Parts: sequence; structure tokens; C-alpha cells
Amino acid sequence: MIKPTSLSNMGGIQNRISQSAQSLGDSFAKLASGQRINKAADDAAGLAISEQLKSQISSMDQATNNIGAGSSLLRTAEGGMGQIGDLLVRGRELAMQAANGTMNDQQRQTVNNEFGSIKSEINRITQTTEFNGQQLLTGQLGPNAQTPLTIQAGIKNSPADQISINTIQAMDTNSLGIHANTVDTAANAAASLQNIDKAISMVSQNRSEVGALENRFNAGAQNLSVAKENLMAADAQIRGLDYASEVSAKAKNDLLLQAGVSALKSGLKANEKSIGSLLNIKG
Repeated sequence: MIKPTSLSNMGGIQNRISQSAQSLGDSFAKLASGQRINKAADDAAGLAISEQLKSQISSMDQATNNIGAGSSLLRTAEGGMGQIGDLLVRGRELAMQAANGTMNDQQRQTVNNEFGSIKSEINRITQTTEFNGQQLLTGQLGPNAQTPLTIQAGIKNSPADQISINTIQAMDTNSLGIHANTVDTAANAAASLQNIDKAISMVSQNRSEVGALENRFNAGAQNLSVAKENLMAADAQIRGLDYASEVSAKAKNDLLLQAGVSALKSGLKANEKSIGSLLNIKG
């Protein structure tokens, strides 16, 4: 006589089948996502660390974008100063020409007209060189500017995470000291040379400061890139899946599920025969 499977044993088999099915489902989820942690139950502590790392990585991406925008601003300012520098060089050539004793006053007046146009163009470039509505060469970004402009180059709220770009001096003719200069006479032309030289020096100095700041931005971006790479590696270590181990676990859970279902079927069949014999029903 076949001994029937007790109800308690049947319940135990069903529980094991449920556990195997759950484990098999977890294995499928991990293999499909390629991640060891898909929900908090997989590894609560690991998930918390991974989410923190992801937040830092995302912040680093934004900091890199901020630095990129700051670099674009500086390149725009440096481009404007480059044009002003070229105009000053041309202005100096005109002053040298007008200072020459072989020219007459009428010729000097023609040269002076061009010199005046150069000064007007310098002022125009100063007023129109801007980035996202921010004027760059009017002194608003100078060291003594009332409103500081900083780039959020780090992921925290500290002075070390911010870079000031208040280094761009005003580039108009008043600030450069050539507003009143003319080359309409030999004496005026000769006197203008010294002021033009000072203006050229100011522009060159300002451009060098902007260039140094650009280099600092580049270094900051590279540092963020390296830090991000390390964090991504750490996150992958925590959250990444060992495919070989998980495939082995899936195979094990699959076998356990099949064995559990087979045992449940056998138990049900045994119970059916037992009940049939008690009722004198032939199976």
C-alpha cells in the first residue's frame, strides 16, 4: 500500500517550490539587467552605497558641463581681447606713421580718422562681447566687480569646489588710457605711442590671466574625469553581476523547482490512490 503524503509535507513542498520559483525569478532579473542588485532586498547596504555613488557620478557630469560653459565664456572673452589687441597694433602703426616728419597735416588728418575708427571699434567690441547675456569686457568680470561670478566646478558647497572668473579687466579706450589720444600732429602721434604701448601691455596681461584660468578649467575637467572613472568602477564592483555564478545559481534553482513540482505531483497522486482505496474506488 502506497503511504500517502501528509498535508504538512505537502505544504512544505509547496513552500519550497515557491522559494525556488522566487529565486529563479531573481536570477532571471539579474541576468537580464546585468546587475547583482535590482532591489533593496538583494543587498540593502550595497544599494545605499551604489545610489550614493550614482549621485556623485551624476553631479560630476554636471560639474564637467559647468566647466565647459566656463571655458566657452573665457574663450569668447579671449577672442574679443585678441581683436582689440590687433586693433591696438594697427593704431600703433598709424601713430608711428603720423609721427614721421615727411607727412603733412592733411595726410595726418586722414591717418587720424582711421585712428579714431580704431578706438570706436575697440569700444564697440567691448560693449558687444558677451556670453549668454553677460558682458565680458566691460569690467563686470573684473577683480573689483560688485557681483562675483563663479563656476561650480566641484560637487560640494565649499570654496574649493568653486572657481572665480572675476579676472577680466575692462577693455574700453577709457580703461586702456587711449581715449583722448590723437595722431593729427606729429607731437600728438609721438605722445600716443607710450599710451598705446601701455594699452597693448594691459590687453596682453589680461589675455594671459584668462589663458591661465582656461588651463585651470582644463585641469579641473581632467580631475573630474579621473574621479568619475574611479567611482564608476567602484559602483560596478558593488552592483555588477558575476554571470558565471548567477548562471550556476539559475541552473540550481531550475532543478530545485522541477524537483519540487515532481514531488508535489507524486504526493498528490499518492493521496488520490489512498483516498480511492478508502472509498473502494479503483484508480
